Amino acid sequence: MIVREFPRRGGVGIGWRPEIAVDLLRERTRIDFVEVVAETCFTQRHLRREASALAEIWPVIPHGVKLSLGSAEGVDMERARRLGALARELGAPFVTEHVAFTRAGGREIGHLTELPRTRDAVRLVARNVARARAVLPDVPLLLENVAWSFRWPEDEMDEPSFYGEIVRATGCDLLLDVSNLYANARNEGVDPARRLEQYPLENVRMVHIAGGVEEAGFYFDTHAHSVNEDVFALVAALFARKPDVPVLLERDADFGAFDGLRAELERVRDMQRTDTAIPRASSLHDVRSLGDAGDAREPSAKELESLQAQVAALLIDVAPPAGALAERIGLSALARARAILQRKRVDDALPLLASLARSAEIVRPLATGAMERHARLPRGAGPADAWRIVQAALEDPRLRDDARIDRLVLRARFSGPDEHGALEPRWGPFFGFERLSDGRRVSARKGFGALAAVRLHERKRTWPSNSRSSPNRLGEGSTS
Repeated sequence: MIVREFPRRGGVGIGWRPEIAVDLLRERTRIDFVEVVAETCFTQRHLRREASALAEIWPVIPHGVKLSLGSAEGVDMERARRLGALARELGAPFVTEHVAFTRAGGREIGHLTELPRTRDAVRLVARNVARARAVLPDVPLLLENVAWSFRWPEDEMDEPSFYGEIVRATGCDLLLDVSNLYANARNEGVDPARRLEQYPLENVRMVHIAGGVEEAGFYFDTHAHSVNEDVFALVAALFARKPDVPVLLERDADFGAFDGLRAELERVRDMQRTDTAIPRASSLHDVRSLGDAGDAREPSAKELESLQAQVAALLIDVAPPAGALAERIGLSALARARAILQRKRVDDALPLLASLARSAEIVRPLATGAMERHARLPRGAGPADAWRIVQAALEDPRLRDDARIDRLVLRARFSGPDEHGALEPRWGPFFGFERLSDGRRVSARKGFGALAAVRLHERKRTWPSNSRSSPNRLGEGSTS
């Protein structure tokens, strides 16, 4: 497939999501490129086929979220190979990933966790990037700045300095998430505009923007709200320096009518057409280099690996955070980070629950409670969490039928759970059914292969729903 290039004058894109797919296809001329979450293409065959079809219309960028380029345990090379294969298949103009770690101590954290801003962290990212690029195609790898939920006591430089050193050490350009930059600056009590000027803007190849909200004095980058006016102002300032940089709008939830997203896309496009220059602030010359970070002692590579493992435990264990490191980070900051992770676990599990997801407002509080009672599994957390949500939803009469249908689909796709709550992909065929409360029978079939499609069939009710002989007991079904 031929690699698709961006328009010469920047371009406006959006993250591809099923909730807005019809709108985007109907108004395809309003966007210049789309971004797909790489990991969804790894695990869901229909989404990979969909991404390939999209590549016939627009340039498609695979956006990685779990490569864990900041993990002291090393990069997941199999995941890197799969990312490279997807990029080649899509003819991607670039591949993107985050400067963060999602894995430590042999456990998946489940969310992008910021690194300490230290020399050793820079060297660690450079090492992992070099390994990953060996199996990626010959297209640029862009590295994205992340929003933090807690600060490391080991930090020895500011955010722009850290990412400037990342650029120099890795040879990669930046995917600058302006909304993350804004959130971090606001939460640190610094001027977002000055922080933008301090970034290595000459190395910015692409931009993300998204909405957020302030809760209890902390600004969260949610991807579920309208873009903040201050973020638009930062984008305008960036265009004065980089008028040709492409901008992508991220929205992952609470989409609402497409009119709102359309207006945000058009606003960015209008700003791209404006050539009004904004003077460069003098603060651009004040960026500290890595060598000017001061006398603070940074952790060694082995110490960083140990610290990451301890942080992972503080974030994902059921027991409340405790100990010296927890006190240094701050118990309130860790509580905030743990709450974000619980939300993320629910976000990861709900796509596996098509029926329950339609009642997300009711399901989310119930699902969050289920997550709080169980630690995230080291692997396969999404299916395991989905199963736990189903079990909790079966206790709610409003959700019981939807939970039965989703349980049936999970049984078709996975075997288990085992004694630890883990589910394994089902490689063999499956046939089973569930009885709903009104007597209807819903059956599911799946062929050979873990990624084979699951087909549902509904048979109409054959007895009164109030009949004492109606076999509507929870858990009824058969497998083969």
